[in-house]
Amino acid sequence: MRDLATKKAPRAKAVKKVAGKRAGAKAKAKAGAKGVKRAPAKREADVTAGSGGQQPRVMRPTVPADYHFPTGPEGMLDWSWARERLTKSQNYVIVTVRPDSRPHAMGMHGLWWGDTYYFGTGLETRKAKNLEKNPHCILVAEDFNELIIVEGRAEIIGYDRLPAGLSDASKQKYGWPVDPRSGGVVFKLVPRVVFAFPLKQITTSVTKWVFE
Repeated sequence: MRDLATKKAPRAKAVKKVAGKRAGAKAKAKAGAKGVKRAPAKREADVTAGSGGQQPRVMRPTVPADYHFPTGPEGMLDWSWARERLTKSQNYVIVTVRPDSRPHAMGMHGLWWGDTYYFGTGLETRKAKNLEKNPHCILVAEDFNELIIVEGRAEIIGYDRLPAGLSDASKQKYGWPVDPRSGGVVFKLVPRVVFAFPLKQITTSVTKWVFE
């Protein structure tokens, strides 16, 4: 943000009195500047629309040793890599659990917005019924060559609590807004853990992000 504070110009008499001192100070500062390393300017946080800017913890996923996946930090992906792909994905798969513990998977549309996933559905759908009993679920983005798996909790959110701009984003992405007159409900899926398994970088870039 630009600093809006301004300093008043000194009066003419004051300028005459301090002119010599200022000239000497400037010369001294210029001479010493060459040997001084300045700290890099602070950059504003990389924030997606609606995001608080908080970055998840990054680490390697825990896998058996004979998988020969990397264990050190070199090559791990930045969270922006996953965020970009989750946002651009047109289709998603959500996995929920039936009351009798059997899994249920279904394809759907939705919006990754502010590091949270929003999707609409009818109350009578199997996924809605499952989430009512057990909010824990898994979300998978459409590109399996850059596989991203999200573990989290999904709960119904009122239309009046949806972030500003979400409906316009839906219209731009899919051609229709988020409309309470549609008769359905909207779920908000908050991620807990996200995994990335990019096929072409599988030996170097498998990554896990933790939001807790």
